Amino acid sequence: MSTTGRTGLRLSSAVALGVVLGVTAAGPALAAPLAPAAPAPGSTRTCPAPGEEPGIGNEPRFTDANVALFAGGDYTVDGASAEAEGLLVVAGDATFAKASGGVFNVGRAGAGSGIVPPAGSVMLAVGGNLAIADGTTVDVGHGLTSTSGYGGAVRVGGTIDEKGRLETNGGSRTAGLGARDALTPYDTFAGTVRNESASLGSLEPTGTTVRKGDTVTFEGGKAGSGPQVFEISAKELDGASSFDFRSIPERAAVVVNVTGRQAVGISPMSVGFNGDRVDAYSSAHFGEAASRILYNFEAAPSLTLGGGGNFMGSILAPEASADLTASTNGRVYVGGDLRTHGTGNETHNYPWTGSPTFTCKPTPGGPSATPTPTPSSTTPTTTSPTPTSTSSQPAEETPGTPETTAPEGSAPPTESSSAPAAPGTTPPSPSATEPGDESLATTGAQLTPYAVGAAALGAVGAAFLVLARRRRAGAQR
Repeated sequence: MSTTGRTGLRLSSAVALGVVLGVTAAGPALAAPLAPAAPAPGSTRTCPAPGEEPGIGNEPRFTDANVALFAGGDYTVDGASAEAEGLLVVAGDATFAKASGGVFNVGRAGAGSGIVPPAGSVMLAVGGNLAIADGTTVDVGHGLTSTSGYGGAVRVGGTIDEKGRLETNGGSRTAGLGARDALTPYDTFAGTVRNESASLGSLEPTGTTVRKGDTVTFEGGKAGSGPQVFEISAKELDGASSFDFRSIPERAAVVVNVTGRQAVGISPMSVGFNGDRVDAYSSAHFGEAASRILYNFEAAPSLTLGGGGNFMGSILAPEASADLTASTNGRVYVGGDLRTHGTGNETHNYPWTGSPTFTCKPTPGGPSATPTPTPSSTTPTTTSPTPTSTSSQPAEETPGTPETTAPEGSAPPTESSSAPAAPGTTPPSPSATEPGDESLATTGAQLTPYAVGAAALGAVGAAFLVLARRRRAGAQR
C-alpha cells in the first residue's frame, strides 16, 4: 500500500476513533445533573430540602404525590404541547388532541424537575370523561418502576374514548367511577385552592412593587418568619414580560398577590432573582426560584401565558380559566378550564415551599397509592396489568439531556439593572414531539448538549488528525 493510502487509512481510523472517544467522553458530562445536591440519576428519594430543588433534567430524583396541576373545569391539550409533569387532576373532562398527533407525557417529563409521583400511583385523575384523539398518545408514568408499582395509574369518573392511545406503562386504568371517587382524595381540592387564595390574599405586603415599561420589579423587605409578600393590580401586571425579584431573604417564600377582577395576559421573557437570571436553564437557582415564587390571582377571571418562554413560580387562580403556550415551572391551580396548546410547552412540577398545603408530599396525604373507591351506581371498569418479573416491566427509554447554556444574548441581571435581561431575549422554548414518536417528548431544553457533544467530537478528532500527520512526517524522514 502506498504512503498516501496508509496515511488516508490512518486519518480515517483516527477520525473514527475520535468519534467513539468523543461520544464516550461527552456522555458523563451531558448526563450530569444541574443541581449538585440532588440525588444521582436512577435513584429517587422523598421531597427535596429547601435549596435542593433540582434544575431541569431528565431523570426522576424526588417523589411527590401532591397535586401538581389542577383544573376545576375542563382540561384540553391541543397544538403541539408536550407534557404535564406530576399529578394531574381534572374536575371536568380531559381531552388530548395534539394537532399533528404524537406523544403527550403525564407524570414524568422528558425534561423537567424530576419531582414525580411514586411509581404505580395515580398520575391522571379525571372527574368527567377522558378523550384521546386519533394519532395522539397519552403516556403516563413512562419508565417509572419501584416496589410500589409500575408506570402511572389513571382514574376516570366517566368514560374513556380512546381513539388514540392511553399508555399506563403497567399502571392501572379505571373508568366509570363517578367524579367524587375518581378524584378522591382531591375531590374537594377546588375549595382548598379558593381558601388558600383568600388566606394569602389577606397578607399585608412586606415589599414594594414597581412597573416600568414591560418590567415589574419586586423589592424585598426585612426578613421575617413568613413569606415576602408583594401586591400588584391585575391591570398593572397585564402585558408585563420581565420580572425582577430583588433583596429576597434567604429561603423566604414569595407571594405576589394580584388584585382586581381584570383578565391578565403575560408573555414571559425573563425572570431575575437576587441578581441571577433564573428562567435560563443554565441557572444554578432555576429550581429554587421556581419553588419559592407564587402568584395569587384571587379574583382574575382569566389568565393567558403567551409566547414560548418560561413562567417561573406557582399559579393560584381559583376564579380563572387559563390559556397556556408558555411553559410553567411550579404548581398550576385554576378553578376554571385550562387549555395548553403551545409548541412543545410543558408544565414542570416544582412544589411551592410557602405552604404546607401546596408543598411536596411523598405519600398520601397526597395520594401515593390508588384510593379505594366507594360503591357507586356506575360499575367501574378496571384493567391493572401487574408485571411478574423485571423482564416484563415497561422498557425504560432515556430522555434527552437538559440545556446547559443560557439563551443567546442574555445575561444575569445586576442590582442596578431595571430588567433581568436584554429586551427581546427568551429562554429556549420546548419543541414539539414528532408524530408517531412513542418515547418521552423531546424538548428544546435538550438540544444544546448535542452541540456540546459535536464540539467535543471535533476537538478529539482534530487531536488524532495532528497525531496522524506527525506519524506521516516521521515516516517520510
